[in-house]
Amino acid sequence: MVVKQREGHKDLILDLDKLPLGKRTTYPQKYDPSLLVGISREESRTRSGIYIQDNPFYGLDSWTAYELSWLDHEGIPKNGVLYAAYESSTQKFIESKSLKLYLNSINNKKFGTHEDLLTLIKNDLQQCISSEVDIEIRNNPKKFIKGNKSVDLLTGSLESAKEEDPWVNSNKITEEISCDVFRSLCPVTGQPDWATIRINYSGKHINYRKLLKYLLSYRNMQAFHEECVEKIFVDIKEFCEPDDLTVTANYMRRGGIELNPLRSSIKEFNKEILREIKQ
Repeated sequence: MVVKQREGHKDLILDLDKLPLGKRTTYPQKYDPSLLVGISREESRTRSGIYIQDNPFYGLDSWTAYELSWLDHEGIPKNGVLYAAYESSTQKFIESKSLKLYLNSINNKKFGTHEDLLTLIKNDLQQCISSEVDIEIRNNPKKFIKGNKSVDLLTGSLESAKEEDPWVNSNKITEEISCDVFRSLCPVTGQPDWATIRINYSGKHINYRKLLKYLLSYRNMQAFHEECVEKIFVDIKEFCEPDDLTVTANYMRRGGIELNPLRSSIKEFNKEILREIKQ
């Protein structure tokens, strides 16, 4: 798959078939920041039919890498959990397998201090996406999200949700609902990506059956995680016209790394992304 990527005053061709995703890879033995690959958000959004000027939102892409490992100044291995996040307004986002390869390249590198490790990773990720990145290294993962109302528990055929049925009723409500059986496909390999979708909103009550049927329509759609969340946000905003809306996807980890994109109509949204129990 080939798309055009605009960078500065040049038009570059970004060939998704040349990404490290889906290819046999030799894992690096030496530190190599050039392994990181950034993908143009503009081209990604254009492909998904998302136009920011028509559908403004705030958000972030939050990464968790459970297999971070490095050497201390004496050559003794150390492990940690890396949290990295950057705003959805960045010009580029990180390609997932390139992040895994990059982090593996750090496995045999010595660091004098913990701060040296933080500084190196932060600088490399910022260089990749040309924007600010917040990072944290913890000894243990964050807590799990508390359970909420799941539309997966609906009974009966989804065929009863007809196209002409309204998306909302007149009752005003503030609630958080989720879908634990969401699936989309990798745009490069076609492999399934599983996630829990969380929708926080205030406004007219959403028709759960129509929402579930809509979310399951992604089951055979090929798109990056970021594209899926932005498309869901834009569509729910259009269909339901909520007063405020936040959509979060907690994707199952792959290769020891999980991505949790969030998009919101609220400028001061909660930036703490916790784990789903399945993660």
